[in-house]
Amino acid sequence: MSDYKNNENNLLDEEKKALEVLTRIINTIVEGAEVNKVFSDQDYTVFEISKVDPGIVIGKHGHTLDAIQYLVNLVANKERNLDTQRLYVIDIDGYRKRREESLKRYAKEKAEIVKRRGNAIALYFMNSIERRLIHLSLKEDPEVTTYSEGKDPFRRVIISPEAISKTDYGQRDE
Repeated sequence: MSDYKNNENNLLDEEKKALEVLTRIINTIVEGAEVNKVFSDQDYTVFEISKVDPGIVIGKHGHTLDAIQYLVNLVANKERNLDTQRLYVIDIDGYRKRREESLKRYAKEKAEIVKRRGNAIALYFMNSIERRLIHLSLKEDPEVTTYSEGKDPFRRVIISPEAISKTDYGQRDE
């Protein structure tokens, strides 16, 4: 059973439900995990899962971790109106930060290919958070532009040379 009693005293009321939901989900996946709140501000809370094999919880390309985070947010915010909903970020073993850095490197590598070849490149399908990271990481590069095309879950970022992008036939996520 996951341990969260050492963390319960420093939780806001709205965070308790999210922690309970997360703990129940993690308990069904693996035994012996711990869930702790590691950060909180007005808008969001970060929970860290520990004492478990990260690969089991992360899944391929983070899909399992994203699904867990989606469920926690859905259930914890169920009875709240849109204005008062909190974002709950679920992390394990620093995965979210590593993934962010990996996506930024990936975007810059692909942007260099676009500049060298002079034609657009479609990246693999990504969720909205990952697409936004790609857009932001290339925003300051004057030689390329980015836009998204497709419908979720088959939506992807297109990196295009700035000269080609003037036609701008995609929809932006920014």
